[in-house]
Amino acid sequence: MVYLRSVIDSPQHLRLALSQTAFFDQADPDEGGFALEVDEPVGGPIVLRVSGDLDAVTAPILAACLDEVVLRGRCAVVDLLPAGFVGCAALAVLADAGTRLREQRSRLTVAAFGPLRHILDDAGLDAVQCFGTLTDAFTAAHTGSASVVELVRPRPGRPAAPRRRPFGARRPTPSVG
Repeated sequence: MVYLRSVIDSPQHLRLALSQTAFFDQADPDEGGFALEVDEPVGGPIVLRVSGDLDAVTAPILAACLDEVVLRGRCAVVDLLPAGFVGCAALAVLADAGTRLREQRSRLTVAAFGPLRHILDDAGLDAVQCFGTLTDAFTAAHTGSASVVELVRPRPGRPAAPRRRPFGARRPTPSVG
């Protein structure tokens, strides 16, 4: 796990960030195979790559990293392609960070698989742009252009797809056989 220095610079600070409630005191973010990798290319957006479950226990870690991005005033890309589950706590973190980055004239883009992209769109996160690949999300954050690929928005004359799961998505598992 990579710690951003000005927000979380040690495992003790991480535990302190998670100890805001009694539930977080007893939770272990490493239990579900959660990992967060941070790439900071020179002159480009900061890339946060999330793997494992992003739920109420692990969302504060993502929030702390995105707080650092906001403090630095840089654009960010959150790669949720390797994430197994993304819950409503993570959606709230993305919405908050996207809004704060937009206020600074920066942007937050997300790379996510199809069903999660639809959920993010249905949730109305206007400050967060979703893409199907990390390359497209990185390019949009870096160039400031959303025209790189078609964003997931309902087409005119077609209703939005109904939500099957309320604000959470699990990666589809391939059928064995």
